[in-house]
Amino acid sequence: MMPHFRHPTLKSTIAELLSRLSETSIQQILNFPAHSRNSDASNVVWTLRSQTFIMATLNTTPDSFSDGGDNENVQSALQYSTDAVETGADIVDIGGFSTRPGSYFVSEEEELSRTAPFIAALRKGGLKVPISIDTFRSSVAEKALDAGANCINDVYALTGPPEDVAGTQTTDISMEDEVRVSDNGAMLALAARWKVPVILMHSRGPADKNKDYSKYGGNILEAVQDELGIRVHRALKAGVRRWNIILDPGIGFSKSIRDNVILIRDHSQLTNSRTEITKPSECLPSSPSISLHNFPTLVGTSRKRFLGHLAGREETKISPKSRDWATAAAVTSLVQQNADILRVHAVNSMRDVIRVADGIWREQYK
Repeated sequence: MMPHFRHPTLKSTIAELLSRLSETSIQQILNFPAHSRNSDASNVVWTLRSQTFIMATLNTTPDSFSDGGDNENVQSALQYSTDAVETGADIVDIGGFSTRPGSYFVSEEEELSRTAPFIAALRKGGLKVPISIDTFRSSVAEKALDAGANCINDVYALTGPPEDVAGTQTTDISMEDEVRVSDNGAMLALAARWKVPVILMHSRGPADKNKDYSKYGGNILEAVQDELGIRVHRALKAGVRRWNIILDPGIGFSKSIRDNVILIRDHSQLTNSRTEITKPSECLPSSPSISLHNFPTLVGTSRKRFLGHLAGREETKISPKSRDWATAAAVTSLVQQNADILRVHAVNSMRDVIRVADGIWREQYK
């Protein structure tokens, strides 16, 4: 617009001024707001691309695939979180409902009891880093945010759970913008209202099902881009801020071993490509389509089953906690592929892996 108009004070044309912007270092940030009702939480701002951020995994469940039963009481959860932050974690992710294949049903009341009181205790105990609530239930998310969480991590990308999960019935399902929705938009409205970062993960229901991507010619990257793009469109249209959206390709969720490998090896293509997802323009009047370009990403490969199969030893096939070396290989690859946040269990050892990889690939030598 008016490229030759000369600014009356700066004495440069609009085109000249814009050209200078590309020569400056404009930094992308991620803000984790502290809610005013919780004086124990702190506002935290990350400068993205400056380092790889580490998310510690705190499961307060008895049946999570790797650490189930390890942190079922507040004291052990506080000790894990404190140790994780001291050894390098930048954020703690707390979940009270396991989404692993074959996991048990958890009622809303039980999930609430496993999350909000723990978050409140972590804040009272002095934890200042961001806390994300790993849930697909809006009621659980809201209680967690009230208790001091400042990020939502949703494996179903703000659509509610699919059939056969958390008591959802097929009669509860509706279609919104080509997305199957089972919570009447409650999680979406919550995310827009609270204005906290939200992690939208790619999934297709239960983790061990729906692995057919023949619609995309078997191109898993294209499939994840397209299906996440639809969910991003829906979130933007509902008022979720673009700068609050983090994308997760959903390693191990409705993916084959080959799919997981491709999504790790070529991770940067997920958001480096300017390929646009053609959707109606009402969510972004200035653009006729949605692009995933430059969205921050989170990836969780830690101790997952496919790593045990790749490692090939009997112990790694059956014991998640024996997969830390295998996790290190995946983590290193993801740093090279510019993932912004990595979700891990063994923070102490993965911190060294990530910092060395940052030194090699991001030239961070702190």
